[in-house]
Amino acid sequence: MNRPTDVNGDGQQQGLREIANDISALGRDLLQAGRVKSAEVQFKKALGLVGDDVNAALGLGHCLHQLGRYAEALVLYDRLIRIAPQSAPAWNNRGNTLLELSRHADAADSFYRVLEINPALHDARVALASCLQALGQVDLALAACDMVLKAAPDHAEAHWNRSLLLLLKGDYDEGWREYEWRWQKRNFTSPRRNFPQPRWQGEPAAGKTILIHAEQGFGDVLQFCRFVALVADRGMRVIFECHPPLVHLMHSLAGVEKIVPMGEPLTEFDLHLPLMSLPLIFDTTLDSVPAVVPYLAPPADRLKTWQGRVPGDRRLKIGLCWAGKGYPDPLRSCPPHALAPLVAIPGIAWYSLQVGWQEVFPFPMNDLTGHVGDFADSAALIAQLDLVITIDTAVAHLAGALGRPTWVMLPHAPDWRWLLKREDTPWYPTMRLFRQNGPETWQNVVQRIARTLATEFP
Repeated sequence: MNRPTDVNGDGQQQGLREIANDISALGRDLLQAGRVKSAEVQFKKALGLVGDDVNAALGLGHCLHQLGRYAEALVLYDRLIRIAPQSAPAWNNRGNTLLELSRHADAADSFYRVLEINPALHDARVALASCLQALGQVDLALAACDMVLKAAPDHAEAHWNRSLLLLLKGDYDEGWREYEWRWQKRNFTSPRRNFPQPRWQGEPAAGKTILIHAEQGFGDVLQFCRFVALVADRGMRVIFECHPPLVHLMHSLAGVEKIVPMGEPLTEFDLHLPLMSLPLIFDTTLDSVPAVVPYLAPPADRLKTWQGRVPGDRRLKIGLCWAGKGYPDPLRSCPPHALAPLVAIPGIAWYSLQVGWQEVFPFPMNDLTGHVGDFADSAALIAQLDLVITIDTAVAHLAGALGRPTWVMLPHAPDWRWLLKREDTPWYPTMRLFRQNGPETWQNVVQRIARTLATEFP
C-alpha cells in the first residue's frame, strides 16, 4: 500500500520548483534591466528553495560574473557541472569565468567540453580560440576561427579574432581586411560613428576635408596617428579628432590642419574615416609600415619646463613603467618587485613613468609623475631620459613615436602588433622587444634586460 506522504512529498517538491521558477523569472527580468544585485538576490532565493535548480544557478553565476566576483562564480559553476554535467551553458559560463581569471588552459578545457556537448555553439569555439592564442597555440586558434566561419560566415567575433591572429602572424594583407569586422562585433570598445558624410574609401579627394576620428585606447592612437601624414600627402585637409589627454601632443603631428578633442563640436568636413582603417586604405604590409621617427614631439614650452625638473647629472637616466590596465590583458603587467634586479645596477637614475601609482615603490625611484597633466608632459619627461623600459602600454608607443630608445617587456602571448618571436618591430626602429619564455614568467625577461644594461651601458 502506497503512503500518501510520498505523493504529498512529490507534490510539495513540484510546488517548490514552480515557485523557484517564478522567482528565477523575476531575476532574469531584473538582470535584463541591468539591476544585477537585485537579480542576484532573487536567484539566491530560488536556490534556497530548490538547491539543484540549474536555471537559477546559471542566473546567479551570471550575476557574480557581471559583478566581477569571479572566484565565487567559479565555485558555483563547479558545483553546477557536478549536478548537470551535460549542461553546455554551465560549461560555457565556467569557461568565460576562467578566462577572466586568466586561467587559459582550464578555460580551454571547459570550452572543449561545451563543444563535445554541442558543436554548433560558435561563441564557445571563438572563446576557445582566445584561450589557444593566450597559450601560444596560434595556428590552432586560427583553425578554430576558420571552423566557425565555415559554418557561420557572418560571425563577427570569429572574424575579429581571426584578424588579430593574422596580424600577429604578420599577414597584414588579409589581417587588415578582417579587422574591419570590429564594427560588427558585440560590445566593441569604441562606438561606431554615423555621419551623413561618406566614408573615405581611398579614392582621389584632393582639396576635400576629411575627419579622421580616433578609436580604442591611447596606445592605438599613438601608434596609428602616423598615417595621418599620408592622408595629407594626398592633398586632403585633415581634421583629427582624438582623446583630450592627447590633444596638446598631437599638435606636433605632421599633416593635421585642426585637432579636435573627443566630445567637442566638429567643424565641417566632406569625408570621414576611423583612424585604424588607414592601414587598409594604404595597403600596409610589414615592409611598408611608415616607420620614420620621431613623428611626434613634446611642445617647446613643456620641454623647457621638464628640462628644469630632471637634473643633468652623468648617471644614465632610465624611465620605468610596469603596470597597465587590468582589462583586457592583466598578464602584460609586471609586478614591481620583479624589477628589483634592475634597480640594483649602479650608476643609473630611475624615473617612474607609472602615472597614478599609489603604492610604495619597492626600490629607489625618482617620481615626477605628479607634474604630469597629459601626454605632452609625459613626452617632455621621456625626452629627458636616455632609455625607457616598459611593458606593453601607451608609454611604449609614446616613447617609440618620439624616437627614443625603448625596451618593451612582452608577455608570452603578446598583443597582435608585436608579431611573433622578433626582437625588433617594423613599427618603431628605436625599439627592442624582450619576450617572456613562458606564461607568467618575468624573471627571465628582467635578467636579460639586466645583462643587456650591463653590456651596453657599462
